Amino acid sequence: MTDTPGTWPVPEPEPHRIGMMTGIPHRPMFADHFIDALRFTFADAFESGLIDRPVELLVRKYNGQPQGPAHRSIEVFRELVEEQHVLGVAGPFTTDNCLPILPHVNSLGVPTVTLCGTQQWSGPAAFNLSNGGMADEPTVIGAWLKSEGMSRVGILKDAGHIGDEYVSYFRNAAQMNGLAVLLEVGVSPVATQERVTDAVGLLKDVRPDVVVYLGVGGAVTPKLNPAFEVHAWSPTRIMGTAFVSATVSPERNKMMDGWFGVDQYDERNTVLTELIDRHEAWSGQRPVPGSPLACGYDVGRSLALGLARMPIATPDGLRRGLETIRRLPAANGAPGTIVTFGPEDHRGYKGADYLIIRRARGGTTEFVATAPVA
Repeated sequence: MTDTPGTWPVPEPEPHRIGMMTGIPHRPMFADHFIDALRFTFADAFESGLIDRPVELLVRKYNGQPQGPAHRSIEVFRELVEEQHVLGVAGPFTTDNCLPILPHVNSLGVPTVTLCGTQQWSGPAAFNLSNGGMADEPTVIGAWLKSEGMSRVGILKDAGHIGDEYVSYFRNAAQMNGLAVLLEVGVSPVATQERVTDAVGLLKDVRPDVVVYLGVGGAVTPKLNPAFEVHAWSPTRIMGTAFVSATVSPERNKMMDGWFGVDQYDERNTVLTELIDRHEAWSGQRPVPGSPLACGYDVGRSLALGLARMPIATPDGLRRGLETIRRLPAANGAPGTIVTFGPEDHRGYKGADYLIIRRARGGTTEFVATAPVA
């Protein structure tokens, strides 16, 4: 007996499932741009034939650290992996929400591509396309300060792990570039205006050439300029990638007016501008440029390539697919930035200028410089 053609219908392939975590729902201009970029890159990968089925993106927004508790990140991650059976996860964004899940990421073996800046994010399933970095940002700032002739530095840092890791690398940058750190002052990531104002007063007393802010920035950055105004003091000011929201949020741009900052959005990068054009054609609406969008493109395109190249549709297969990515032109950073992964090399951004310097002024941000490599 033979089967009659067409009597055994073949079901449609089920979508690949990818989780997405953000512990900062109070910053929609960041999270929503990133999520929108993921949706576009997955749809583009399917429509172009790169992957053989659509991607179902399971988004989880929750109140993580510093406002909320660490256990929420763990609960969300395990729900995505153990109940939703995702192949991989995009996010979370910040170090304080990534480190709590790191043991679970590596023990469960589900590749997780985060944006966090800590050097401690590592392991067999831990991938990183960092929206900055606590090791690299101080090095970029230090080289730029030297090129601008500034040598006397006052540091305002977040109290806790993030500020401490930043400052440990800034000390190295100071040594390399002949900078003198006159004073370090720590404030809570959720400090009151009074505390921030007092900290700025202590820095003013030592008369630095420049004030460097090293921290997450969400709750602190709105309080910085008012603190300088109370003390009638206007030194050169630069911060790490807490600055990136100034590019995408007019409200936060006004809060940071006059600040220099480390960013990844570079309007000279044609990879980004071409992706924005294609995104607009797909959605009918032009996305707001900035590093949250560019990070979303790079994470989404990396995951799509990993899905296309996995030898079998499992989390370990996706890990193996991600590790084949070499010299993917990046949407983030200056022209020439690339994404490369490999076995035991899960920090994707490569290139001296994956971080650049911008300035907030007059309701917008402008490209200032790349940091000299000397």
